Amino acid sequence: MTSLSLASFTEPAMTVGAGLSLSEVYQRWQETLPEVIVIVDEGQKPVGVVQGWRLALSLEREGTLADFAVGSVTAPWRSPVVEVPAAWTLLQFQGWLRTQAEMPADIAVVDAQGCFVGLLDQQRLLYHWACQPPLPWLEVIEQLPLPIQIQNAQGRVLWQNHAWSEYLTDCLPLVQPQFEGMSCQALEGRSLWQVCSFPLNLRSLDGEKAKSSVAIASDRYWLFFAQQRQEADPTTPTRLQQLRLHQQKRLLLSLGHELKNPLTAILGLTQLLWQHPLPEQQDYLALIQRSGWQMNRLIQAWQDYTRALWRELELQWESVELADLWWRSQELAEHLYNPTPPSWQWQWQIDQPLSHVYLWGDALRLRQILAHLLGWLMLFPSDRYGLRLSRWQNWLALQLWEEGQGIPLQDHDRLLHECLEDYAEVTMGLMLAHQLCRLHNGELSFIAEADSWSEWTVLLPLREEPPPELPTTAQLILLISNDATWIMNTTAALRSSHYGYIVARHPLEALDKLEQLQPTAIVVRPAGSLILADVVESLTTSPLTATVPLIILSDEATPLGLTGFVQRLPLSSHPSLLIDVLDRWCFPRLTFPTEKPTFESPPPNQTVLRLGLLHEISLPHLRLLEAEDLEQAHLLVDIWQPDVLIWDLPAAEVPHLENHPKLRKLPVITLAEDSSRAIHQLGDVMVFPCLNLEDLMDVVLLAATVKAQS
Repeated sequence: MTSLSLASFTEPAMTVGAGLSLSEVYQRWQETLPEVIVIVDEGQKPVGVVQGWRLALSLEREGTLADFAVGSVTAPWRSPVVEVPAAWTLLQFQGWLRTQAEMPADIAVVDAQGCFVGLLDQQRLLYHWACQPPLPWLEVIEQLPLPIQIQNAQGRVLWQNHAWSEYLTDCLPLVQPQFEGMSCQALEGRSLWQVCSFPLNLRSLDGEKAKSSVAIASDRYWLFFAQQRQEADPTTPTRLQQLRLHQQKRLLLSLGHELKNPLTAILGLTQLLWQHPLPEQQDYLALIQRSGWQMNRLIQAWQDYTRALWRELELQWESVELADLWWRSQELAEHLYNPTPPSWQWQWQIDQPLSHVYLWGDALRLRQILAHLLGWLMLFPSDRYGLRLSRWQNWLALQLWEEGQGIPLQDHDRLLHECLEDYAEVTMGLMLAHQLCRLHNGELSFIAEADSWSEWTVLLPLREEPPPELPTTAQLILLISNDATWIMNTTAALRSSHYGYIVARHPLEALDKLEQLQPTAIVVRPAGSLILADVVESLTTSPLTATVPLIILSDEATPLGLTGFVQRLPLSSHPSLLIDVLDRWCFPRLTFPTEKPTFESPPPNQTVLRLGLLHEISLPHLRLLEAEDLEQAHLLVDIWQPDVLIWDLPAAEVPHLENHPKLRKLPVITLAEDSSRAIHQLGDVMVFPCLNLEDLMDVVLLAATVKAQS
């Protein structure tokens, strides 16, 4: 096949005379919009190549050049052309190619007189070479000890070396229907191998399709290679284990301290009995009895908490009416926690009727959950109390709120995790209520403002469809933060936008709530003692992070190791911006007829810089600039100051972005998952993935909004 000449791989091209004006060249280019135009002299010999789109951009900026002859202008849109004889064989061309430092961008094929015949179709030539019999380098790879395999996008194995057959054939049936982006997976069981895959930017490797006359195949191929996993030393605790041990240590220390208080009181009061006459002993005996009962309830709650934590507490599942449960819970709370003053009565504002709402669970344990919550509210009598009912996904959300007291700021991180001093019994009850909720496949969280108000949210499973008038939302958002002000503002915005929400203030609590509820999205805003790296390390231990969108509000670099959909926003982002992002990630939301799209009429004054031309996109009403490489994009940023950058280059070009700080400051929209992941690894770039081009306009406007607010 090496006897074929270059004339067999020639494609026609538009030609213009060197004396033609730029305006006439531009008019001809508009007729068919060819990628390149070849400039020829009077003897039809090629003298250069014009990039059509770059010429159009240049004329738009400098219209005074329109009358100049195309052959007399030296500009970035004109590039030189290399001539090769049409009579050369492929073997001669290969010998010449080895002498070149790099493959020329444009190669003109000329006849014996040097007249232009056409441009060399480099893609078709490379395809022809790829379809030839296996090259010697495959024999070299065959002998490598590293297991290697090549598959097509449908999962059909095209080639594998001997090491793959020897080590992995028995333990890995690697036939997957689809692959997206680079991925790694650890093999189960006894194998110590980890398989990594990434897409190959190659043309068809299937010999059955090898015909020189067909176009370049668009099928994608995947290279799999295996490496041995680095097993961690089992004697070295991980950061996640240290956090869990530290949490358990603080719980045991606080519980031991609170158990000692009633015991010390009993011993001290007993000593006083021996030192005082009989009439005064009655008061001491009453105090002894109260301390004894307090310690008994504390120990009983501790035992139930431990059994619930280890899932050893058996539940008697039945249908429970909420109205009856509510009144029985108030009776139990008054029995467990004596109200102060004794004549105090509940005055509740209930938004929805409790009748005809049925839960599914253990009636006794459900009563305990609400009783312990009511016990906490009884400690600090408030001006108003209320109960809201709504349906969040498959849970019934009971929100108990009070106005007038709130929760001290220093107790937010400790509540539900430790026994608070002076409130050991009721805080132990709250911890038990939390575990009982989880035992019912539900959850418990709270939001509060010191000296103002608080709200407790209980998620419990429904027995049957609730009444239609009950407010319903299909989206549940997990908020991870210990910034009380931000939590209050964000939950208010979520509530007004018909989102459900649950709050976690510790990395381990966030992991537990993620696996328990499988929320629609996760929002992380580190502050104070909540470290972003700890949160990421906890979340990445769950496979759900690969499918649940993660939104991080932080100005620091995002830790490595995240997979799936990750969105970074500035730390000072307004809650309305977060709602805009959630509206995109969580689509479709509830079908509210009166709700309008986020963007109805796109403002016409936004400028978008497109880097690369891999996809066909359309952005009406926007000013669209196009750059072929990073250097051109850098120049356009200085001139036009665009609002958004669309990355339409291969992922392999991402590392070069580090050398262009002006481009990294722009919100970057990516159109491929591998590019999204690669740019996200840079750490300080705001990335907006858009895998569906139909949503590109919304993503552009959202990204421009982020730039304006940051």
